[in-house]
Amino acid sequence: MTTMLSNQKNSIKNAKPIGVVLRISGDGENMRSHYNALDFCGHTYKIKDTVLLAHDSHGQMNKPWVVIIKDITGMKNGNIMIYVQWFYRPSEIFIGKNMESFDTRELFYSFHKDEVHAETIMHKCIIHFITEKSQIPLRKKYPGFIVQKVYNPNTKRLIKLTNKDFLPDMKSEIEELVLKTTSHLGIIPAIKSEDDVDEMEVD
Repeated sequence: MTTMLSNQKNSIKNAKPIGVVLRISGDGENMRSHYNALDFCGHTYKIKDTVLLAHDSHGQMNKPWVVIIKDITGMKNGNIMIYVQWFYRPSEIFIGKNMESFDTRELFYSFHKDEVHAETIMHKCIIHFITEKSQIPLRKKYPGFIVQKVYNPNTKRLIKLTNKDFLPDMKSEIEELVLKTTSHLGIIPAIKSEDDVDEMEVD
């Protein structure tokens, strides 16, 4: 993904940082200024926003990438970069078999991160983090993507959001995202399930 996106840059509109510099990292030509927000094409994007990124498809009709913004930096050469964390579509992963989505809105969260040009941003999107025993929100009332599992691209495993084996910082991050969804949607009634398998993995 990095190869396809890192060189894509809009030559007409340029992203610009917004607000004060939060911190400075690096030195010399690698010096970076870190910001909480940026402006691109008249729209404001902030850290923790979920967005779609343009897919460098070489003329093919491919779906946009889906990411959450983790950091925004200004380079010494004027480029504005975003450090992002990836979501995967079922069609983009393989766990020993091809995945079949239960819902066209389904995505898998991941802790895979990359840096891309801010000009690859298309627009914001809504993502609902729903634990596996909770009711899926109705599409017409609550449009947006649905996440119920985390994908590990290294081990090719799917792991439930409620799995107890996540590292503390990962667990805290997931809980924050679930809480954000529940506060937006209200209480989501739990649904009974006999399937309590925590992981799907390659045999």
